Amino acid sequence: MSPSSMLDNPGAGEPKTPSFEVFVPAQTVLPPSNARLGVLGGAYNPITRAHLLLARCSKEQFKLDEIIFVLPKTLPNKPVIDTSIEQRLEMMRLGTTDVRYVSLGLCTHGLFLDICAALQKVYLQSPEIFFITGRDAAERILNWTYPDPAEALAHMFASFQLLVFEREGQLQLRENPLIKQYSTRIHTLRLSENIDHISSTEVRQRIFAGRSIQGLVPAAVAAYIMNHNLYKKQSE
Repeated sequence: MSPSSMLDNPGAGEPKTPSFEVFVPAQTVLPPSNARLGVLGGAYNPITRAHLLLARCSKEQFKLDEIIFVLPKTLPNKPVIDTSIEQRLEMMRLGTTDVRYVSLGLCTHGLFLDICAALQKVYLQSPEIFFITGRDAAERILNWTYPDPAEALAHMFASFQLLVFEREGQLQLRENPLIKQYSTRIHTLRLSENIDHISSTEVRQRIFAGRSIQGLVPAAVAAYIMNHNLYKKQSE
């Protein structure tokens, strides 16, 4: 299936019911029961070595059977204007070709609960879902001003667990009484190397400045970026 065949009309707005389609399935087979599925969402603009390290460390530390890299069609924070969804999906494919346990998917929505609901329609094994996220994103999610915070947190932690990598600081909300009761559903992900210097933003800024991106992205992704002259214009 081509990436373009999965895209809805961009002008039609986000559908009410989230849906999900697998673009590249993992080469491993998810077990029929007691499966553990990691979910790493992002704009992937572009995919970097940090994404791959997060996937590997999550799989090793939490015995995940599969990790799906999720590209939301509609991002909850800001739109991407310098690359198309098709280009980002292709870079994701190129960057994960040799990683057997990683699958790639496209979701109509970007919020964790929406992605979770959409995944449950695709993964009929009803796997235990682990969202892999950074400390700052976890704090935004857990500390959001929900109409009913207790109900929102109960819904979230009944649906998934969190794997938090504490980049640039430690998670500060573990002692919040509302959150503390879910402490067994919030886990610290320890990385085997420091990736604070690796980000999609850093890649784009280096390319715009004419600097090397060696070591920040997989070689095949770097070649794709060069061949398609991506990120040569400042978009931020």
